[in-house]
Amino acid sequence: MWKTAVASLSLFMLAGCANQQTMSRDDFITTTQRTYDGVSEREFYKAAETLFKLSDEDDTEFAYPGEHAMIVEHDWSLYMVLAAARGTHTWQIKTEPTDTDLTANAYVSLQAANMTGMPTGGGGASVMTSPSMQNMVNTPAIYELFWARMDYLLDKSQVWPTCEDWEAKVDRGESYGTLDPLCVAMNIDDLKPESAQ
Repeated sequence: MWKTAVASLSLFMLAGCANQQTMSRDDFITTTQRTYDGVSEREFYKAAETLFKLSDEDDTEFAYPGEHAMIVEHDWSLYMVLAAARGTHTWQIKTEPTDTDLTANAYVSLQAANMTGMPTGGGGASVMTSPSMQNMVNTPAIYELFWARMDYLLDKSQVWPTCEDWEAKVDRGESYGTLDPLCVAMNIDDLKPESAQ
C-alpha cells in the first residue's frame, strides 16, 4: 500500500511539469505578456493581489522588490497515509507603464519535495525525503487562466473563469500544461469575486 501512495504522490508532484510539449520563445513571450489600456500600476497590482487571495489567501505572501515588480509565493502541501509533499509556487510579475497603457509580464515556477514513510519491520518506520525539485512552467494553460482572471478584475471581461473551466479546456485539447499554481485541489480555495456569477 505504501508503494502505491509513494507512486501516486510522485505522479502528483510531476503532473504538468514533465510535459513533452512546451512553448517556443515567441509563444512564451506572447503567452506571458499582456498590454492593458487605461490601467495604472496601482490598479494592476491591486487586481493581482485579489486574484491570488481568491485562490488561497492563507498560504500566499506578497513582496514588491521594486516599483515595477511583484513576487508572489504560494506554499502548498499534500498529505497521504505514508507520504507527504510540500512545495512553493513562485510568481514573478513585472510591469512597464507608459502614458496610455501598461505592459505586464508574468512567470511562474514550481518547487517541490516529498517525504515518504518506509516500514522497517516490527512496527517501526523511517522517513525518506527527496531533494527539492524546481521546474519552470513553459506551458500556456496557467498563464491563460491568470490573464483571463486579470481581464475580469480589470473590467476587460465579464467572465470569471474557474479551475473547472480551464481543466475542461485542457481536456478538450484547447490548451495544455499544468494548472497547479492556481488550481491545486488539496489546498486551493478557488473563490469567485463577489460580483462574479
